[in-house]
Amino acid sequence: MDEREGTNFWCARIFAFALFQLRRMCFLHEFWREVAYTAALRNLKFFFFFLIASRRITLGNTKGKLNSMGNSVSQAQLEDYKETVKGKFDEKEIKHMYKLFMRAAPTGEMGPQEFKQYIEGLGIFKRMDHHEDYAQIFRGYDRDSSGFITFKEYLIYHLGIVYSTEELFDILFAMYDTDQNGYISKDEMVQVITNATRWMGDCDVENGEVQRSIESEVMRIIAFVDLDKDGRISREELRIVSQRHPEILEKLKNLA
Repeated sequence: MDEREGTNFWCARIFAFALFQLRRMCFLHEFWREVAYTAALRNLKFFFFFLIASRRITLGNTKGKLNSMGNSVSQAQLEDYKETVKGKFDEKEIKHMYKLFMRAAPTGEMGPQEFKQYIEGLGIFKRMDHHEDYAQIFRGYDRDSSGFITFKEYLIYHLGIVYSTEELFDILFAMYDTDQNGYISKDEMVQVITNATRWMGDCDVENGEVQRSIESEVMRIIAFVDLDKDGRISREELRIVSQRHPEILEKLKNLA
């Protein structure tokens, strides 16, 4: 994939999603309007990162060169990946993403340290200071909880986030279920949203009004999804509610 094709790929997906977020801001409370605005800018920054990464790979920048293991994907692997993405990404796009992944994880598996370096390299989060900050996003990628991210998991994460496919459910539940016990508690949801709000860098999460806004939103979500009223959200409850109201996953995605 050449530089122009890489640009078209990410522009069509990430820029469109960012514009969607900007359009919905006028319907939000002032606090969440600011959060939505910074989330939109974050997605635009994703676009520019991939543009730069694409340019480096295309021009053969020596610092960004891949080792022989990451230069190409076998035809058998490619067919498997094409089946995974269900036609959402074409062959050239998959190869482009494969190069980006292998540049960050030359062994073919991205552990927590490589992932931290990968996220830092994006340069889109203003304040990520703690282990849990990275672990929160890592859980969304690491579908089998193996402690490593494979390229297929990397593909599935972006498939779910960009297209809100059925994979989005597992991605979001893993991100919010911080102790991985199969339930999302109020405290877990508050922490996840607080982390994401802090990363954007434009809201003081220590501010009392911000904290009250986050907790109030969390209580509304739990009241809506918690069918048995035990104060927490199970996988089955979220699955049932999201089938009836798919917009709940979009809301959780935008807040995480």
